[in-house]
Order: sequence, then C-alpha cells, then structure tokens
Amino acid sequence: STFLKALAGKLQDNSKTEIGGEILYSGLKGEDIDLIKLAGLVDQTDNHIPTLTVRETFKFADMCVNGRPEDQPEEMRDIAALRTELFIQILGLEDCADTVVGDALLRGVSGGERKRVTVGEVLVGGQSLFLCDEISTGLDSAATFDIVKSMRTWCKTLGGSVVIALLQPTPEVVEMFDDILMINEGYMVYHGPRTEILEYFEGHGFTCPPRVDPADFLIEVTSGRGHRYANGSVPVKDLAVSSEDFNNLFCQSNIYRKTHEAISKGFNEHQFESPEDFKKAKSVANLARSKEKSEFGLAFVPSTMLLLNRQKLIWLRDPPLLWGKLAEALIIGLVMGMIYFDVSSTYYLRMIFFSIALFQRQAWQQITISFQLRKVFYKQRARNFFRTTSYAIAESVVQIPVNLVVSFVLGTFFYFMSGLTRTFEKYIVFFLVLVAFQHAISAYMTMLSALSPSITVGQALASISVSFFLLFSGNIILADLIPDYWIWMYWFSPISWALRSNMLSEFSSDRYTDAQSKALLESFSITQGTAYIWFGVIVLLAYYFVFTTLNGLALHFIRYEKYKGVTPKAMTDNAPEEDNVYVQVKTPGAPDQSGAKGGGLPFTPSNLCIKDLDYFVTLPSGEERQLLQKVTAHFEPGRMVALMGATGAGKTTLMDVIAGRKTGGRIVGEIYVNGELKDPANFSRITAYCEQMDIHSEAATIYEALVFSANLRLPPNFTEEERMNLVHETLDLLELTSISSEMVGRLSVEQKKRVTIGVEVVSNPSILFLDEPTSGLDARSALIVMRGVQSIARTGRTVLCTIHQPSISIFELFDGLLLLQKGGYTAYFGDLGVDSVKMLEYFASIPGTEEIRPQYNPATYMLEVIGAGIGRDVKDYSVEYKNSELCAKNRERTLELCEVSDEFVRHSTLNYRPIATGFWNQLGQLSKKQQLTYWRNPQYNFMRMFLFPIFAVIFGTTFYQLSAGSVKKINSHIGLIYNSMDFIGVVNLMTVLEVTCAERAVFYRERMSNYYGPLPYSLSLFFAEIPYLVLVNILFVTIEYWLVGWSDNAGDFIFFMFVFYLYTAACTYIGQWMAVLMPNEKVANVAVGALSCLFNLFSGYLLPRTAMRRGYKWFTYLMPSSYSLAALVGVQFGDNDGIIAVTSGDETTDMTVAQYIEETYDFRPNRKYNFMVGLIVIWAVVQLAIYLTLKYVSHLKR
Repeated sequence: STFLKALAGKLQDNSKTEIGGEILYSGLKGEDIDLIKLAGLVDQTDNHIPTLTVRETFKFADMCVNGRPEDQPEEMRDIAALRTELFIQILGLEDCADTVVGDALLRGVSGGERKRVTVGEVLVGGQSLFLCDEISTGLDSAATFDIVKSMRTWCKTLGGSVVIALLQPTPEVVEMFDDILMINEGYMVYHGPRTEILEYFEGHGFTCPPRVDPADFLIEVTSGRGHRYANGSVPVKDLAVSSEDFNNLFCQSNIYRKTHEAISKGFNEHQFESPEDFKKAKSVANLARSKEKSEFGLAFVPSTMLLLNRQKLIWLRDPPLLWGKLAEALIIGLVMGMIYFDVSSTYYLRMIFFSIALFQRQAWQQITISFQLRKVFYKQRARNFFRTTSYAIAESVVQIPVNLVVSFVLGTFFYFMSGLTRTFEKYIVFFLVLVAFQHAISAYMTMLSALSPSITVGQALASISVSFFLLFSGNIILADLIPDYWIWMYWFSPISWALRSNMLSEFSSDRYTDAQSKALLESFSITQGTAYIWFGVIVLLAYYFVFTTLNGLALHFIRYEKYKGVTPKAMTDNAPEEDNVYVQVKTPGAPDQSGAKGGGLPFTPSNLCIKDLDYFVTLPSGEERQLLQKVTAHFEPGRMVALMGATGAGKTTLMDVIAGRKTGGRIVGEIYVNGELKDPANFSRITAYCEQMDIHSEAATIYEALVFSANLRLPPNFTEEERMNLVHETLDLLELTSISSEMVGRLSVEQKKRVTIGVEVVSNPSILFLDEPTSGLDARSALIVMRGVQSIARTGRTVLCTIHQPSISIFELFDGLLLLQKGGYTAYFGDLGVDSVKMLEYFASIPGTEEIRPQYNPATYMLEVIGAGIGRDVKDYSVEYKNSELCAKNRERTLELCEVSDEFVRHSTLNYRPIATGFWNQLGQLSKKQQLTYWRNPQYNFMRMFLFPIFAVIFGTTFYQLSAGSVKKINSHIGLIYNSMDFIGVVNLMTVLEVTCAERAVFYRERMSNYYGPLPYSLSLFFAEIPYLVLVNILFVTIEYWLVGWSDNAGDFIFFMFVFYLYTAACTYIGQWMAVLMPNEKVANVAVGALSCLFNLFSGYLLPRTAMRRGYKWFTYLMPSSYSLAALVGVQFGDNDGIIAVTSGDETTDMTVAQYIEETYDFRPNRKYNFMVGLIVIWAVVQLAIYLTLKYVSHLKR
C-alpha cells in the first residue's frame, strides 16, 4: 500500500517521514507533470457517501474528472455520454446501479459490490496509469478475473499501465499479468516477467508443487516459510529465509540487471534516435504540466453547480434529519410563543436573546454533518474532482433553503405570539436579523469542523465559542458591567450584534414613547442609536462570508488523514515450522452424551438443518422480492462447509437468516438443531458469527478484545486458566501474538479481520459461522486462518463459511460445498471429495458443461460454470440440481437429521441461560472496558479537564468579586449561574454523543451474540462517566466560586458543588440516551438541541416562574435545569439580607436580596433539598430510559 501511494505521489515528505530515491513517469519527474490526471489510485478502504446510488456515485466522478459530455469534442460526445453506463456494465453492477451504496448501519449494496464501486469511481476518470490497492477484497474469484481481464484488455488496446496489489490471486488471475513485483517487509524480492518467476525461485532452491497456487507458494517462500518447498538443489542451511536474503539474491540476478540497465538508459528512450526526440514525442509531451490547461475536468461554475446538486441530494436522502429540524423549529417556535405570550416588555431582552441563541445550538449540529462527509471530501479533492472553493460554496449554499424554512417557521410563530410589535416592517427586520445570524453561525460551525482533527475536538471548540458568545451577548452580564479587559468580546460576539439590532428595532416602534424606549433600553444597557440595526445585519453577513472563506482555506490546507497499519516484526529466526504452528487436536469419534472436548474446553456437538428456506424483503415500492429460494441443506459436526456463489447471490443473506441476524424481511421454512426447531433464546449460546464488517471497540488492544469475549461468552464453570489458555492459543493460531498489545483502531484491514475471527473463536462455539473470513488477507494469512478454522472443525464443531476467492489449497480444506446461483437458488450441495473430485464429477455429468482444464482452480471453475462473474449467461444449474439424484439423497439425509436422535444431545435439555455469565461478571467486564475506552480517548476527557478550568477563570474574572448590591447585579449573578449550568451541561450533552455513537455499532454486534444484557451495559455507561464528571466539577466550581466571591460558608459551597454535579451528570446521561435512541448521530444532535432549548426555556431564568402561566408552568417540574437553578440561586442568595432598590413601573421599593429572588423568581432556599431530590429522580428516570432503549430499540437494519 505504501509503495502504491508513493507511485501515486500521495506520500508526504515531512519531519516524521523521509522519502528517498526517484520516480520517473516516461522520464519526467512527478512535479513536472499533472500526476493526478496521469495516475489513479484505488483505495484499500471503501469511502463513499452511503445515501447516493451506485450510478450517482459513478456519474459524479465521471463529470468531475472528464467534464460534461457536451463540452467534449464532437466525435467523443456519444462515448462520453455512455462512459458511466459502460463502467457499470464492465464491473457487473447493472442490477444494483440504482441501489444506495450504504454503510455499516444503512443497508445498501453487498460488500463485494461496494468494493467494485470503489474501483469504478477511479476507472471512470480515464487516467493512463491505474494503481489498485487490494481491489479483490469481497469479490468472488470469477468477478476478480473478469475485472482484471477487462483491465488487461484496456492496457493492451489503449496502451495504459496498471499496477495491482492483490490478496490471494488465483492462478487464472495471476496469468493476466505481464510482470510481477513482490515486496516483503519493505524489501523488493522480485520484479520481472511473470513467466520467469517460478523458474527464478526454482534456481534458488524452491519448487512449486502441482496442486499449489503459485501465489500461495510465492508468499510462503518469501515470508521465510518455504522449507517444505525445498527441491534439494541448494543446501537447507543456505536457503534464503529473510526478506533481506531474498533482496540480496534478486539484486545479483540477470532479471534485476536487465531492469536496471533499461532504467539507466531512460526506459523508453531506446525507441528514439535521441533523448531530445523522446522528450518531444506527443505521448510524453502531453504529460508535461500545462499552465494554460486546468487541472480540473469542469469549469468553476458547472463544478459548483454539480456539487450543489449532490449536496442537495444528500440532504434530501436524510428525511429524519430534515423532518427533525422542521419539527424542532415548529415545536420550539410554538413553545416559545406559548411561554412568552403577551409577556411584559421587561423580559424582552431575555426573550429575544434566546430566540437568537437557540440558532447557535441548531448550528452546532452542522459539525456532525460536515464530519461525516470529510473523508469523502479528502479522497475526492486529492483526485482533483473539484476546487475546494466550489465545495465550500456548495456546502454553505445548500444550507440556505433549510435555514430559511427553519427561521421562518420558528421565528414567525414566536414573533406573533410573543407580543412583539405586530407590523410587517418590524417583523421583516426581526426575520432578516435571525437569518443573517443563523447563516453566520452555521458558517462558523462548518469552519470549526474543517479545523478540527476529530469530531470530539470540533464539539469542544464549538462549546468554547458558544460559551463566549452567550456570556458576552449583553444578556448574561449587561454591557456596562463587563470589565474593560473583556469588553472586546462583547463587540466580537455575533449574538450581541443580532440582539442589539432586534432590541433597537423593537423599541424604536411607535408603541413606545421616546422616554419609555430610552428607559427600557438603558435598563438593558443598550445605548446605541437605530443606525446599529442595519449595521448589525451587515456585520453578521460579513461574518458569514469571512467564516465561509476560512472554511474553504482550512479544507484546502489542512488534512487529518491517518495512516493505519501495524507491522509485526519478522518472526523468521524463531518461527516454528509450518506444520507445528497449529494447535494439536484430536478428531472425535461419534459424539456422545458427555459432549466433545477440543482445545481443552468441552462443548456439545451440533448438527444444523435448513428445510425449504425462503427469504423475502419488501422494496420501497411496496412489492416483495425473494432473495432465497427453497434452500435445503444440512451441516454436520466435524465438517467445514463452504457457502459460495456469485457476488450478490445471497450467501451473506442465507447465513444471516440461519444465524438469526436478520432484523427485517419475511422468513419461510424451518431450521433444526440436533433434531429440534431452532430456539433463538439459546442459539446464540452455541454459535459464533464472524461478520463481514470488522466492528470493534477501537480503543481496546487485540489481547483485551479476546479476553473480553472469553470472559463474557464462556460459562462460569471454566477456570480462569482455561480461558486464558484458549485466548493465547487463538492468538497463536491467528498469528496475532506479536501485535497483541496494539490497539484495534490502529490495525490494518487484514489484521482487523483476524481479530474478528479471534473474538468469536474464544467463545468455544458448537457451530461457527464465518462471513468471508479471508477477505482482506494475503494468501499466506488466509491459508493460516483457514487451516486454523479447519482445526476447529476437526474438534467436532460445525463450520459454515462464505468465501469468495479461495486458492486451491484453501478450497480443498473444505469438506462440503453449498453453491448458490444468482437469485438465491441452490446449484450444488454435497461433498467436495479429495482434490474436489466429487464436485467436479457432478458438473462433468451435466450435458453441455465444459470440463475443468489441467491445473485450474476448482473454485474458479465451478463459479464460471454457473455464470458467476460479469455478464455471463449460462444454463440454469439450479434446475439441474433440483432434478438430480444428489438432491434427493441430500434431502433424505436432511430429513433424517431433522428428527430427534440419541446420537445428538438435545439443547433444550441443557438448561442454557441466554447469556453465559451472571450480572455481576457482565457489569465488571463492561465497566473495565468502558473505563479503558474513556482513558484512551484523551480528546474527549482531556478537553473537559483542560477547557473547563479555563472557562471557570473566564467566568470568574468577568464577574470578579461582583457585589449583589443592585437589581442589575443580582440578575447578572443569576445569569452567571444559569450560563455556567447551561455551558457545562450542553457541552457534556453534545460531546458525549460521538463517544456513545462510536460504540453503538459494537454494542449491536455484541448484543446479538449475547455477550451481555442491556442493564449491565447501561450501568457501565453510567460508571464510566463518574470519575471524569466528579473531577471536572471540582475543578470548574472551585475556581469559579471563589473568583466570583459567593457565600464563604463551607456547607453552601459543598451543596453548590453537589447540585452542580447532579445537573451536569443528568445532562451527560440524557446525551447518552439520545445517542442510543435516535437512528444516527445527526438526528441525535437535533434531538439534544431541542432538549437543551427546553432546559433553557423552563429553567426559570429566561422567564421566571412567577411570570409563567398555570397552563404550562408544570413543565418546569420535568426539567433538570429548573431544579438546579432554583437550588443553586437559593443557597447563594436565600439568606442575603442586603437591601436593594427594586423599580416596577414608576414605583421604587426597598427589599432584601432574599425577598427579591423569592418574589421575582420563586427561588426559595428552604426547598433546596426538595430540588436536589428532584434532580436525583430525573437522573434515575434517565438511567431507566437508557436501559429500556437498549433493550427494545435497535437501529440495525439487516
């Protein structure tokens, strides 16, 4: 992968890396040519926008790189118009062209089809050099062969060049190549003609046996395990073992000398009379970078419009987000209108402040939306799909219609219900200010997402900004009370400009006399003239353009791309011999009542039968589509059965149905285990399922992941020593021991795949399902893994395994084969036999079937026979199988195994608990895992530890030793407590979403395998937060409390800190609840935004309880903010006997501070313990809600 990135010019030369040597493209250096137009790199990972269809993804790439068909030369227009369809056909994606690409949570195309989308997105670009990194992952061997063959045809016809890194290539695929380049541990061990490679290695003492794939042979030899292929021509002690040895041998060979001479000469220059003629040649001159010619396929305006249309599609394909925003606007608008219905003008400052501030919370959601598209942006921008400016403009402009609708709905209901001046002119000013502010703050949040390395950092930066903007808005602390050293923030805060404009607009209306207007504005510390109304709008629009520009610059110049992959040290010197790597096990005889024993742990052997299995899904149009057709088969203990077929034939679907992993669709037919109908309650106890997608907690190490699985899925009667022995055996089996301390998030694709298998194997299952366990593995790793799986099967376990491109060596490890044809029909079910002879004899017996060629891979042969691959039409082999003697014999055996027999233990008699271990073990293991996850997520916790004390200092210095000697100052103190609660609460509410959502997919996988119940998981989420919340609260409250100079009574201080902790904890757990309740993180952001609005509205600060109407006042009893603010203000000022002057209308009255907060806010100190209990009750209800949501709500769609 690193080598291909170097060829594509993607390796960065910086302080951490050093690039030596030189890469020439037809004699020219990379910096002298337009390398992006020359070379296309197909990534190893599939990064796509999940809601776009395959056709839309291809069309977008085609238009970006090649331009519009109408802009092409006349003779090329017809070809250009059909280019997308051509590549869809070449890659065999016609059937799913209008299906969304999908991802881990959105059902879309299959894994193999998604990989072809990744390939096609680059191929449509029409570059001269294609660099493909592991393009065969997830494809069947026939489809891989067809794609490689079509690329070879392209090479030979149009004179292009292709370099492909392949894992487990079959002999037929290898034969498509002209040259082979082998690299191991960074050393080049061979580069030369394919036809000479076996002869080359034979000359160095290694011979490839007849029934071994050349690729497998070469990988094993060059990785130091080739002794069993030694031919005796070289003494064993002199055989090359290390990569360095092979490199030295190659550098001394004739093949290397010829290549070196050709390169020294100038590679292609020998075809011309002089180097000058070569450089002038059209094919070479065209490579030279042209200053006149654009590096982009589309001009600026068409490119921007294309991006705008794509962004529009992305928004339209996410109805929960759009409807969520609209519903939030409608509900909040109505609630605000209801609360402030014809309210007194003394509350207008807080009322208008909140109507503006809530758009800041809505804009916060933009960080999540932008982050989800950023990986795709990085990939496409690196390929010059578009200008960064076009993307930044499209990303900004697409939000305008959504923002306008939200502003209109929310603003209109609120404005006309609240009692503000009901004239069209004043309404328009109010609406324009809202829209200008909304766009400015959305652009600001989008800019933060481009500047941040992770979503957690982005959320933290947003929280800093929100806090500053709110604190210095002119509402929390009035402008004339802000210290001189902070007054600049008042003039920078976008909220202060919007609030000032709307306040000046409202109080300049005819319904107020000049004296009233002046008095009210002065009471709010607003002294500017009406010219500031439009000046505020201009400043906000300027902010919008500045932040959008900065977002574009950040996207263009900043890249946060991780290079993943852990390279284990070579284990050549102390590596055991090939045959001794595996666990020594005995193959059991007939299972008996006592159970079998393998790898030291007992289990119950199980046969599995499926009878007339159908599966239907409902399409969006409402019609049903049948994906499986009357599949009947049986799987017996001690046997390993391959489940194969063309890509999209229904292999994963069948396995999901058998394993009980389907969450939707209609299943018809019967599944039996040991003669009994499958009982879902205990089926997961006896099975393990290795999924196609590698979903793990990225913060855990490999060792911890396996120990976690073993401790939860093995019953308590196994000792700790037995568990750990199994873990270590599995690590050895999968060659993970040397990297077992690495965190899963840092692993390469193939290393993660081995971890996926490992966490299932340590559960000691009776039945093992594996969905493409070798995809993403190289030939040697695949063989090691499958030999390990075979050894597991030989212990008496039942193994069913889908597999795409097995080599001869891997294919012949299987005992039986279930072959599916496109449409979910059975084309073959039966034994393979030695050297696959039984399967080959069956197909040879069918008239018109071509016989297998010598040395041909049987797996590839039978896939080609049934029409796998791309665009093949053949006879219907499912009909042949249905009418065959083999089918009748198989059905008879299946029906026999469906009957209860003394030969097999009935699982219903074993009294399985659905979950292997008890509650306390589950809670202990989960709590340990969550604490590790939190400890290894410094971005989340360090941000809180670092930022909150800084904000305590900012809040404290802003209100430094501020007395409570006037109404303005008392209100500012209450405003500070409200803002402190709001700030800490909302930051926790928002930032916990990403952490919880990241683990949710892992929870779904582990829950389906019955690792644990929902109650211990919900409690582990609770316990994980406690130490960090306690520490954060101690730091924040201690600093702020003493800087401001609140009550010096120790009891008041401790009570203040405890209540503050309860509130921030409640907000954090509400955030966790939304993360598990909502379908995705974007919708969860909308939900917490709406909740935080309600917390604010009913806190008792923006509108005191004394001013609330009876019809909705009861809402305050549901809000944690109401209890918290009442308790915190009560404990600080409830006993304050200081006298202040309170003005109401034309009257001024003297009263104590305690009387003022009681009469104005209804904050009573004698009820502070009631308020504390109220917070504890809310916390308990939220914990119950998290538990019930985890138990009954799942957003996994399969």
